Amino acid sequence: MEFSVKKIYLIVLFVMLQFSCNKSIQPFQEAAISFSMDASNASISPGSNFSVTITLTSKIPSAKGIQIAATITDQTNSNSIYQNPAVISTAIQNNITLINLPQQHWCYVTIKVSSVATPTNTASQSFTVVYK
Repeated sequence: MEFSVKKIYLIVLFVMLQFSCNKSIQPFQEAAISFSMDASNASISPGSNFSVTITLTSKIPSAKGIQIAATITDQTNSNSIYQNPAVISTAIQNNITLINLPQQHWCYVTIKVSSVATPTNTASQSFTVVYK
């Protein structure tokens, strides 16, 4: 039986295709989000606005970046306090400003950072602040 170069080439190609088709496709897994911030419990604000710097300590999860959202609850009456819409960014360090802090009321703040590409990839941190 005579094998030509063409037949050998086709056999090798067929075997390679078989191996490549049997390989399972693994979805891309983003690194878990982690961050630090320069605010802590019992922060004191001199006015109704309070600036917070958020620093991503993990890798940026995708080219689409991260979304940073702040929620605030007045601890005196449990009312939610309106905040600016979430910020979308591809920067490692971001400054956000909390607004509408009521005077002489402790407020509970939650900062949530999530991947724009994979919204379930999120991390949250909380602290308290008061406008004296």
